[in-house]
Amino acid sequence: MSFAYKPDHFGAIALKSAEDDSDIITKALGDLQASVTDKLAAAQARMDKLEAKLNRPAIVTDTKAGDDLELKAFASYLRTGRVEHDLKALMVSAGSGGILAPDAYRATVLQKVAEFSPIRGLAQTVQMSGALLEIPRLVDEVPVGEVAEGGTKPEAEPSFESIDVKPFENAVIVPVSQHLVEDAAIDILSFVANHLGTKFGQRESRNFVLGNGTTQAEGVLTSAEIGVFNAADVTITADDLIDTFYSIKSPYAARGAWLMSRGTMAAVRKLKDTDGAYLWQPALASGQPPTLLGRPVYEAVDMPAVAANATPIVFGDFASGYLIADRIDLQMVTDALTGFNTGVVKIGARRRVGGRVILGEALTKLKLAAS
Repeated sequence: MSFAYKPDHFGAIALKSAEDDSDIITKALGDLQASVTDKLAAAQARMDKLEAKLNRPAIVTDTKAGDDLELKAFASYLRTGRVEHDLKALMVSAGSGGILAPDAYRATVLQKVAEFSPIRGLAQTVQMSGALLEIPRLVDEVPVGEVAEGGTKPEAEPSFESIDVKPFENAVIVPVSQHLVEDAAIDILSFVANHLGTKFGQRESRNFVLGNGTTQAEGVLTSAEIGVFNAADVTITADDLIDTFYSIKSPYAARGAWLMSRGTMAAVRKLKDTDGAYLWQPALASGQPPTLLGRPVYEAVDMPAVAANATPIVFGDFASGYLIADRIDLQMVTDALTGFNTGVVKIGARRRVGGRVILGEALTKLKLAAS
């Protein structure tokens, strides 16, 4: 008897199933490769477009101020003087209808103002909410003394006086060519910010030094509350500077700063002590002021030059002695009609700022002898 091998039915089914699984896997791998290839091609296309866009020359438009809607609206207002489309993004002053500059722009202008007005960077600054700022000032301190055992403790109370700070208006008009305003290559925000920073800074610097206190902020040189050290000569000596330094109380001197003109700085820089060492010490780092007797020196262009009967130096703690009160922040108006016939756009800006000496004993002035 002989037997012949015949594949059974179940073996044929198993072999066919394996072949089908292989086809499915091969197809899936092919689809995956095609998908990856397509995605890489799409990504490469997007990168090529982005590279081409970045290589294009920059074009400055009204949206140069960035994505901030308020700055965009403000830039548009400076160019056109119209606010009807951007009114929601702008702050309008109820008093005059002018546009209040955005915080970022105002901060830029004030930073430039401080570069010209050193007292603003040294003094105490507050924001006024009304037409007059009243400040209580201590007149008589409470006396404290020893009391014997069982003795009666004395009663005393301090007395105060009220001083006030009034704001005064500073303003400027910037005439700009209509073509300059319309030229998309000009950054009108930076142009106006630089100009306003310079003009407001120059005016504030002068008022905080020489202001009369009635139509302007009170200046440190015109205040009768600040003490005066009278020099014995018509020129500044090393001894004069030392005496000036020690003419105010130690806490004020420890926080003090010197204020003088550039010409006075040149004269003081040459002075030496008894050992032949210069009193003036250069700044230890870039951007830092030089020092005199350990305290920083700041330049104020409006301070008098060294001359007979002049007061070329103020020293002391400006943060304790002088107060700057800002009433109205930077407010701007664009006028494209008045100068239309000559092609000029006028950008007007105004601020209301006050200032006065609030604690005279924190500051002192060096006055030279008469000839």
